[in-house]
Amino acid sequence: MHNRRRFAEPRPGSRGGNQTRQGNAPKRRSSASSAGSKRATAMGAVLGVAVGAGALGAVAWASGCGNQDPPPGPSAAATSGSTDPFSSLPPPPAMPDDSNAPVVAEPDLPDAGAPETPYEGPWLGALAQATPIYPTARFSRNRLGYIRRGGKVPVTDKPIRTASCKQGFYPLVDGGYVCGKYATLKIDDPRVKMGVKAPDLEALLPYKYAYNLKHGTPLYLSVPSRDEMLVYEPYLADKKRKKKTKKQQREDAEKEAEQADRPRPAAATGGTAAATASASASASARSDGGSRPAPSVGNDDGGLADAGPPPDKPWWQKNRDGGLNVTLAELEEGDGTLSRRMVKGFFIAVDRTFGWNNRLWYKTTEGLIAPTDRMIIPKTPQLKGLVVTSEFSQVGFIRAAKARKYDLGDEGKAPKRTGKVARFTAVGLTGETRLHEKRRYRETVDGWWMRDRDGTWTDTGPRPSEVADDEKWVDVNLSRKTLMAFVGDRPVFGALISPGKRSKVKKRDHRTKTGKWRVREKHITTTMDGDGPSGDLPYSIQDVPYVQYYDGSYALHGAFWHHNFGREQSHGCINLSPADAKHLFQWTDPPLPRGWHGVWSSTKRKGTLIVVHE
Repeated sequence: MHNRRRFAEPRPGSRGGNQTRQGNAPKRRSSASSAGSKRATAMGAVLGVAVGAGALGAVAWASGCGNQDPPPGPSAAATSGSTDPFSSLPPPPAMPDDSNAPVVAEPDLPDAGAPETPYEGPWLGALAQATPIYPTARFSRNRLGYIRRGGKVPVTDKPIRTASCKQGFYPLVDGGYVCGKYATLKIDDPRVKMGVKAPDLEALLPYKYAYNLKHGTPLYLSVPSRDEMLVYEPYLADKKRKKKTKKQQREDAEKEAEQADRPRPAAATGGTAAATASASASASARSDGGSRPAPSVGNDDGGLADAGPPPDKPWWQKNRDGGLNVTLAELEEGDGTLSRRMVKGFFIAVDRTFGWNNRLWYKTTEGLIAPTDRMIIPKTPQLKGLVVTSEFSQVGFIRAAKARKYDLGDEGKAPKRTGKVARFTAVGLTGETRLHEKRRYRETVDGWWMRDRDGTWTDTGPRPSEVADDEKWVDVNLSRKTLMAFVGDRPVFGALISPGKRSKVKKRDHRTKTGKWRVREKHITTTMDGDGPSGDLPYSIQDVPYVQYYDGSYALHGAFWHHNFGREQSHGCINLSPADAKHLFQWTDPPLPRGWHGVWSSTKRKGTLIVVHE
């Protein structure tokens, strides 16, 4: 199975292909088209407009994990370009190619200081899409982590100037060094302010996520003009004829929202005319030098241009029953206007929402533009694990949709139902069990009994010999679909998981590997996508939250796209609810310093041991 891993940090150099894509730089428009897009973008004032949420059923596939190529590590090489569609800003600096740089020894970690003392500055703002952090004041193949473009970290304001970095390496308060070519102390710099919105670490999810409802939804490189929308989204014309009344109602609401934060007229001079001219210039540029021919627009008399025999329908206009088959590579457009199209079921992470041309748009964290009317915001799973106290050492979880509490009374008496218990309820267990008519029940610390068939429970192995008495480690039981976090022999947190799906068909067998590994790298978010097995459509989930890689592409991570916890669901990774993934991410080592988006383990920042067993 061919898969790609999309990462928010630099692309790998020596580790080969992968299935997690970085925040890749979309291809720029031609200069003529770019000029028009600047004006169009200026009109697209950023608004905090919420889109109506809708419930979403469980997605039958999961993030790209499992027996695939490993993700990039500290030796990752470079990408270049910009992922920012607001093209009036200068592009971010190209990433350094440090794949041939030496590996350097990591110094001792800095004194963390008093955690209750608020930091007041100075701050260093990241300019590159994934600004690298090095162990010492020099470029090296081993990195400590990275800062996402627009992120801010505590810094010492005196750079160390070197021959390789004329701007100087800035020492970070929490350890590590950043070359001033890729960051600035001027946090009001537009390149920092218009960077990717900082993840919301106080919320359940770091970003808002939108689910794509239709095949072929475009991801534009910048805000399209009306003409471009009709060319690339021909279904809009049909929608206008069929649903004019409903569309008008939506337009009225969008106009009201758009006017609330629209730039002054001087900033929008020539917007419509320029955008129309831009569409023609862009189409001409695409015909000459693009990777795909320009779409047919129309003759001056309103008729279609004479383009010879009608071409085959694009994949997204074909009926699925007619043999729809497409790969990730075939979704790429690269014609100067579109970056790519999406398959139904793709997710994007929303950076901002804004109005333009009587329509609402999402700017993704990748810097692309998507129409909101083709997407919904799904309901986020709310289940939470349980913090273990001295009263119990085992946790039970209700998996049945309709489960009951039981009172067993005296030994030998039939169980009595005493009330309902919600699915995904987590409860402490005393360890006492009883068998009645071949059905086993487990006593909870709250006094009622849980029937075995209604749920599952933690069943952990012994502490590994390489773990110290006061060291953190994580036990994952694939049979029981549970996870328990420990400090030495003391359990501290239990959670329900979804491991990889098993199958007798090799191409569809995504079972989670068993073994022992340490957390290798942690990312607040990173994108996962891949081509499905033969006959399946590709998948893409942008900015999967709270990812902890421990072996190649296998990871612990949050899953907001399904509600099937306690069952086999993933492509090999260990899925956790958003709340549990966040809790575990903040608990495990290495810790993520302030403002960093990702961190790698090292000799001085050892990762927590993960034990996976049946």
